[in-house]
Order: sequence, then C-alpha cells, then structure tokens
Amino acid sequence: MIKHNPREWSDLLLDILWAYRTSKRYAIDCTPYELVYGHEAILPRNMTAEAYQEAMSIMNLDAGAKREQALSSLIKRKRLMVESYNKRVRKKSFKVDDLVWKVRLPMGHKDHFYEKWTPQWEGPFRVVKIYSGNSYGLQHTDGRMIKTNINGKFIKAYHPTIWEKYAQNIQKFFPEFWGNMQK
Repeated sequence: MIKHNPREWSDLLLDILWAYRTSKRYAIDCTPYELVYGHEAILPRNMTAEAYQEAMSIMNLDAGAKREQALSSLIKRKRLMVESYNKRVRKKSFKVDDLVWKVRLPMGHKDHFYEKWTPQWEGPFRVVKIYSGNSYGLQHTDGRMIKTNINGKFIKAYHPTIWEKYAQNIQKFFPEFWGNMQK
C-alpha cells in the first residue's frame, strides 16, 4: 500500500493504528483495545445506535475481569522469563580471604599498546569483607585496600598459574635456593 504511494502514509495512519490496537498480543492474551475498554472492538456499521449502546454497557461490566486476567498473564510470563534467565546464571559466592580476579573497568576498554591482547582481568585480590547484595570489599595482596566495593558479577575465583605453583613449591621445599634466586 505505502510502497506505491509513499507520500500518502499519513492517510493510512488511522487504519494502521486501528489494526495495531485491535490485534491480539501474546503477553496479555487480548488486544490493547480490549484491555482499555473491556470488550472487543465492534464496528457499529450494522447496528442501530440503541443496540450499540446496549452492547457497550453490557461489555463494560467485564472490563475489570479482563484487566485482572491480563495482569495475571503478564505476571505468569514474567515469572517464566525470570526462571528461564536464572537457569543460565551461575551463583558465585566468595569467602573472606579468598583470592579473586577483578574485571578491568570500563569493560571493553582496550589499551592502545596491546590492542586486542589487552587483559580483561586483573589481580589477584583478597576478599576482606562481604556486603549485602553480592558486593565485596577487596584489597591488593600487598595490603592496599580498594576504595570501592565490587559487585560479585565483576569478580571470579583466582587459580594460580603453573608457574606460580612452581615458584611456591621451590620456595617451600628449597628456601636456600629461593633466597639465591631473589638476589
């Protein structure tokens, strides 16, 4: 329709809005018109004025029930959406003294020197306090505190690399060798 006469879109706007407002929505199981007025849209072409008024008054009594039904349908769909989302969410919880990585903020920021090889995580940091709302207080391993609390979704568990484990074992079992390496 509009393809043939693109300049006449404003003449079709009322018809398009009517079609949009009287088409059924999946989420609320009724039309927006029905939700507002409590009944299906009726074209009064084949009705007398009295019959139309009587039909409207009868249908208006059911408006509250339609709105309650639409609300319960929305709540049900919202609950299903939350359940679907929460299936994929992995709960993370950390204890005090756990070592964690912290995401480098702002996320997606790339260093011009490293470009795509810019590290996304930094650390390790030690958890020193747990706050409500999945928020954690962190400190550097040398004892300096981080001023702001970090949301749990921006931290992950720290696992030492093989080289760090190797260095710890050398330090633990061969302290005299480790002392010579440090000099």
